[in-house]
Amino acid sequence: MAAQQHILTIDDQANNADESKMDIKIETDKFGKTIKFMMFRGRHYLPAYSMSILEQTKTVSMRPDDIYFPAFPRTGTHWVYEMTNMLLRGKAETIQQYKGKHQLEFVANEGLSKLPSPRVINTHFRLSDAPWEVKEKKCKVIYNLRDPRDVAVSLYHAYIDLKVSECECSFEGFLYLFLEGKVEDGGLFDHWLAAEEFCKDNPDIPVYFHIYEETQKNLLLAVQRLSDFLGLPRNDELCQAIADKCQFSNMRKDKEKYAFKADGKNSLYRKGTVGDWKNYFTDNMLEDYYRVYEEKMAGSRFHKLYARNK
Repeated sequence: MAAQQHILTIDDQANNADESKMDIKIETDKFGKTIKFMMFRGRHYLPAYSMSILEQTKTVSMRPDDIYFPAFPRTGTHWVYEMTNMLLRGKAETIQQYKGKHQLEFVANEGLSKLPSPRVINTHFRLSDAPWEVKEKKCKVIYNLRDPRDVAVSLYHAYIDLKVSECECSFEGFLYLFLEGKVEDGGLFDHWLAAEEFCKDNPDIPVYFHIYEETQKNLLLAVQRLSDFLGLPRNDELCQAIADKCQFSNMRKDKEKYAFKADGKNSLYRKGTVGDWKNYFTDNMLEDYYRVYEEKMAGSRFHKLYARNK
């Protein structure tokens, strides 16, 4: 794989992560095609983060009114981040920045400490890797769930569009890396299982599970439920305004200026649909997918949500 230089921007400002200080690993799929990752604590990540910032995430200072939001990539992170911030601010207005300004992987503790409360601290790290003070301060947690098949498709396109991963894989080749956990943070299934374990070990931490497909069916109800979890006085007029503002087509337009881009292309808002996986999975791929799903998720509280008969 030939080395290339790609420009990543956040809010139209260059995000200059020094690749020479990363532990770079090239994965090869079963067809001989490659994709580039950085390794951190034994797991794969997009090669876009500063190692010095990643090293300090466990010691980030949290506040009791912080909302902690650890979402696996492509599970509706930006969608829920936007809804949550609008509810906390009491305004159905687009957040005038990229969520990376509140993201553990991009902002050091010093920068996060300057942000006004209430903060929505987001990350793609596992819930089990949360800052120590999330438990100490008993911060509320929002955790996303989405059909893993749609996540695989969306993540594949994100790697293609972001370019820094230099992904040569077809979707089929990528899918098997996805099923092996050779994608972001060790893969979706282990991310879920870590969240489940965290909840068992910390029953006093309030955790809200936000389901992507339910939000697609009834966006207003999803905003109302989120408002209730945040402990806010129910304002149905505001919730309706937020639901309207957070329609996918509106968000895609409103957030263009604040998107995470590679070589000028917005990689964050693709389709926002349910069931796009049907355009990518063959029967054999689906069989292999469910074999791994059953192996990984059998016995999990999340198993039935996306089991084969659903």
